Amino acid sequence: MLLPKSIPCSVLILTRNSAGTLERCLRNLAPFEEILVHDANSEDNSAEIARRFGARVLPQEKTTERSTRVKDFTAMRLKQRAAAQYDWVFYLDSDEYLSDGLVEEIGLILKTAVPKTIVKVRRVWVINDVPRTRGYLSPDIMPRLHHRGSGATLRAGKTVHEKYEYDGTFKEVIAKYPLYVPMDSVTSLRAKDDRYILLEIERTRQRGYTWGLYFRWFFFREPLIMLGLLWRILWKLPGMYGKDAVPPAYHFRYVRYHWRLLRAMTGWMLERKL
Repeated sequence: MLLPKSIPCSVLILTRNSAGTLERCLRNLAPFEEILVHDANSEDNSAEIARRFGARVLPQEKTTERSTRVKDFTAMRLKQRAAAQYDWVFYLDSDEYLSDGLVEEIGLILKTAVPKTIVKVRRVWVINDVPRTRGYLSPDIMPRLHHRGSGATLRAGKTVHEKYEYDGTFKEVIAKYPLYVPMDSVTSLRAKDDRYILLEIERTRQRGYTWGLYFRWFFFREPLIMLGLLWRILWKLPGMYGKDAVPPAYHFRYVRYHWRLLRAMTGWMLERKL
């Protein structure tokens, strides 16, 4: 394994009452030069746990309000990046954790990586303490590590579900070892989806919206997304059985999300015109 503090990279984590998962998240991050935690004035001991593992803890917002929710995840992630002490930054959620192999692999990649490098990682869901390597999203590969001086950024306006932006001059490196994502029950995940839908509606209220955009994005785009999701899920459904498979209910949750987003947006558009 790598020696402590040998990876010139800042790991950026957001916490809000994350005590139940944070220790597992931080347990093998010692080789990174910096662990930067922005805490939402948690009502539990999230900040204390972070400091115990050597993290630098900053508030998400300048407020005395307890347990505040993030209203714009992209803006918050960019705020974290600006506060980092190292140019290489890795975004990590407080309920995720890196495999030991991935920690070591990142260290090896960064020894020779040029700034215009995007490191993508494979996310493996963990349900009931069992890694699930088969599902309609598999392989779930997404960018997580970049150099903040390279020009790569996060797409503006994405209040939730942050999305990387970079051009074809970047070299993409896909890490071999996984990042693990423990999943709550389908019921709790649906509740989280509903909160994200409210954020999407609030963002739309603030920027304004026309019927033309609505018909383009929600009358056509959302139904097409739902049909595409259903097709991919049903196509892979025969192979979604066994201990290492993601149960189908977790996948149909995505269809539900887009259906409820369409309904909520339609209701708001009708309400503002009445």
